[in-house]
Amino acid sequence: MWLTLTINRINSTMNNKKNILISASDSKISKILTNSLNSHHLKFIDKKELEYDDPNKLNKLFKDIDVYVHINYQGLNFSDDYEMIDYHTRKTYDLLFAAGKENISRVLSISTLELFSEIESNLTVTENWEMKFPADNIELLCANLSEKVCKEFARDQVFEVINLRLGSFDEKSDSRLSEKKLSQCLDKFLYLDFTTEQIKLSKNPFNSARKKGPNWINYHIQDSFEGQRYLTGKIDKFIEDYK
Repeated sequence: MWLTLTINRINSTMNNKKNILISASDSKISKILTNSLNSHHLKFIDKKELEYDDPNKLNKLFKDIDVYVHINYQGLNFSDDYEMIDYHTRKTYDLLFAAGKENISRVLSISTLELFSEIESNLTVTENWEMKFPADNIELLCANLSEKVCKEFARDQVFEVINLRLGSFDEKSDSRLSEKKLSQCLDKFLYLDFTTEQIKLSKNPFNSARKKGPNWINYHIQDSFEGQRYLTGKIDKFIEDYK
């Protein structure tokens, strides 16, 4: 009896694990994501796999994958600006197209709250804000461009995109984000069914998603503390509501 219960418990845990593909493996953010998702089956895209002559070759990367994690900000290093822009536009499109062909149902788009770092601190920045970036700020320009590519796939209802603009992992920053809070959020984002009628009719999380597109769900994530840089009411309510 005890052995049967133990086996059932193990099988249940194994069945709950997701097959997750992450777009990079060597950057700081990819390592943080790896730590947060280490209870799942993780695969990574090798940079050499992005040197393709036929986009259809990308399809195999997504075989048997449940969730794709696409890093929009500081995920990969490039030798020049053209290569960086090309990755965050054309190659991001090709990767997402391949994900759609392999019937991926959910994409986590990993972006940054640095997109709003030049905004005056007394202004209230919410998930509805949109920004334009000059070409001389290449990393933020690319993060913004990559977000827009992800958003188009969500609008076309190819798959669901949960766009996460993350705070800084610098403990001294007023936009700091702990790995603990990130892990809490990611665990819920992997499993929660955002398409249930109950959630669709609620104010959270679809209140802003409806304005952006039916499958585009946007969150700002940083730690909550006195003097924090960005509002976290939406993500904190989400964590509380779906414990």
